[in-house]
Amino acid sequence: MSTVRRRMVMAVALLLAVVFLPKGVLPVHAEDPDVNGAMAQQREMQAELSRQRLQLATLLADQASLGASLQQLRGDLDAVGVAITDAEAQLRVLSDQLQQSRADLAADRAQLANLSRDLRAVARQIDQNQTALASREALLQDHLRRAYAQSQVSILEVILSSKSFTETARELGDMLALSDADRDLATEIRVAREQLEVRQATLRDGRAIFTGLALEAEARARELSVQQRQLDAARAALAEKQVKLRELRMEQQAQLAAAARDAEAYRRTIATQEAALAGQAELVARLKEQARKLDLAYQGRFKWPLVGDWVVTQEFGPTVYESFHAGIDMAYYRPICGGRVYAAADGTVLADGRPKAEWGDTAIGVIVGQSQRLQTWYWHLASEVVSVGQEVHAGDLIGYEGATGWASGCHLHFQVMFNDKPVNPRLYLP
Repeated sequence: MSTVRRRMVMAVALLLAVVFLPKGVLPVHAEDPDVNGAMAQQREMQAELSRQRLQLATLLADQASLGASLQQLRGDLDAVGVAITDAEAQLRVLSDQLQQSRADLAADRAQLANLSRDLRAVARQIDQNQTALASREALLQDHLRRAYAQSQVSILEVILSSKSFTETARELGDMLALSDADRDLATEIRVAREQLEVRQATLRDGRAIFTGLALEAEARARELSVQQRQLDAARAALAEKQVKLRELRMEQQAQLAAAARDAEAYRRTIATQEAALAGQAELVARLKEQARKLDLAYQGRFKWPLVGDWVVTQEFGPTVYESFHAGIDMAYYRPICGGRVYAAADGTVLADGRPKAEWGDTAIGVIVGQSQRLQTWYWHLASEVVSVGQEVHAGDLIGYEGATGWASGCHLHFQVMFNDKPVNPRLYLP
């Protein structure tokens, strides 16, 4: 049997070992609690608990950092809230100013409309004055033409041609009266022309003022449109910032709540693991006590592995060769070699064949496990009749005495191992 195969078989056999106490003692089977396995599980639970505690510490640190960040955000929100309140107040002032500017612009446009109406009235009046002036100028021109025609007849001719003094006086009076009327008409025409010029100048000035005011009103209207767009953009930006700040606060609050929930989950997990670890520690202690009682129960309960005419040839302990003998050697008187070798106690075969061949020991041997810490070894056999995994009971035949391996003659090397260390077999023998 190969070394690797022997190791695998021994491991499997150790895990599956079925252990029975000698007569009068309750049997202990391989599926009973394993102290080493329980201790290994305890170490794993301790490692997992340490990992969970580390994760909790990390989570609590992250939670503290997040809480500080949220607290800072709350302060920022308060500051921004004040800034937003100021901005809203400024926006209200600007909105009121813009509304007042619109009202002023509407009033200016109404005044411009009135001015335009007045200018149109002045223009109509000028047109009427021009028409009346043209009529009067035509009348004056007619009078002047008549006066010029009459001026060609002398006063003497008028006197001589008149039939009476009365007619002469009347004609001369008409001539003189016509001259005064023309003078009055000319004066009226001059005054009308001056008034017309004043009204025309007023109309020109009024139109120039109206044009300037209209351009200024349009410029103000465009400026108000720009200001309105800026005001709307400022309101939109302010609303967007408020929404983002609310979303950020809600997100961080959700993260903080999730971190708190995770921390609480870790705390519950750690509490559960601590309780389980305490239970496991109690189990380990109980299993250790059971193993100790089991090992003590075996003491003085083994049977001698040889039956009949035999003798102890070497005891356990130091030898004259300045070496330490790890077991008890025994040999049959008869037969000289090949006598039967029996199991000293109940147990399961953990190894057979040449278990120590890899270390140069070619002896045929059998290893039987009595408990998870207790084994019996049977060495230098001529042959064995058991195999790994087989249950044996005290007194069962396991092989025949021989001289294989490092042996000077036929004998049985009987060795007891406790916690992987050789102990004096006589502690367990009757």
